Amino acid sequence: MKTLLFVFGTRPEAIKCAPVVLKAQKDPRFKVLVCSTGQHREMIRPLFDFFGIKPDFDLDLMKPGQTLVDISMGVMSGLNKILLENKVDGIVVQGDTSSGFIASLVSFYHKIPVIHIEAGLRSGDIFSPFPEEFNRKGTALVAKIHLAPTETAKQNLIHEHYPEKDVFVTGNTGIDALFEVKNKIEARPELNAQFADKYSFLSRDKNLALVTVHRRESFGEPMEQVMSGLLELSRRNDLELLIPLHMNPQVRASAQKIFGDNAKWIDKGETVKPGQSKIWLCEPVDYVPFIYLMDRAHIIITDSGGVQEEAPSLGKPILVAREKTERPEAIEAGTSMLIPLKKDEFIRVATDVLDKKEIYQRMAQAKNPFGDGSASEKILDIVAKHL
Repeated sequence: MKTLLFVFGTRPEAIKCAPVVLKAQKDPRFKVLVCSTGQHREMIRPLFDFFGIKPDFDLDLMKPGQTLVDISMGVMSGLNKILLENKVDGIVVQGDTSSGFIASLVSFYHKIPVIHIEAGLRSGDIFSPFPEEFNRKGTALVAKIHLAPTETAKQNLIHEHYPEKDVFVTGNTGIDALFEVKNKIEARPELNAQFADKYSFLSRDKNLALVTVHRRESFGEPMEQVMSGLLELSRRNDLELLIPLHMNPQVRASAQKIFGDNAKWIDKGETVKPGQSKIWLCEPVDYVPFIYLMDRAHIIITDSGGVQEEAPSLGKPILVAREKTERPEAIEAGTSMLIPLKKDEFIRVATDVLDKKEIYQRMAQAKNPFGDGSASEKILDIVAKHL
């Protein structure tokens, strides 16, 4: 039996690690330990409750105003102590977070093999996205098992001269999580009714555009151009926007500057009804209700990597509000489209997708290139064989 230590702390990591953790816990080949860094404590607690995961270790890193340096130092110190006190055969990290990269570095210092879920994504620009592009490249340097979600990601690693025998295509575990959540919502009428009631202010007569924007490289003018485009789109009679607003003060300052009184918050204790606003703002939405909202949406505008992967499985066209993406498979498959960070071009692209039925249907019906929901099983078989 091999002991695997999963290290994660942000919500995207928790979502994508959860299905692997759950299957590994039932697999006699593995003993599972979970370390939560505590970075997104309030955002991932509902996920732990929903999936029934209880962390064995908590680094308790969540502090107001902390920097990337603060996070890195906290992960390094906390994980080092755990590894000194526990025998671990493999460290599992996911994606491109600073906590994942630092966990990989500490594992390297302890000569413990690193298993990298969602390996091989590349934008080609070390500063975009920042710091994610560096983090995933740095993690690859010390990983023993590279679990690439797609063939494109695998070829990125081969191109960087990683041994092909250490690189495996598995599909994306985020799709596993999506299907598990969607099935649970459908199987529990009371849960579906709860979400329908919570979002009853959304009009049944208008199409819903679900929007998430938060990337550091878009702060300032690029994000304000996007928000200006969203404000213009909200003037359409057939559309309303729901924007779960990221907690970052710069994101919120831009929203206040551009939207002003044209947007209405739904979390301020006021009664809200359909038709009171064309732009609804809310606090960040937990993962499970966010799946409900994605399923209900007509179109999704985002700069989130996870949403780019998940939404195609629900048949939703995605407009990616970024200059470039490390998920070109979605662009090539036709499920998503880059949308310029300039107001006029933003509006033009969005209007084409909304108004030209052939474009909308082609995007909605395209096959998701990121997997079919079986990634977790493939990962555990690979790890059991090669660890």
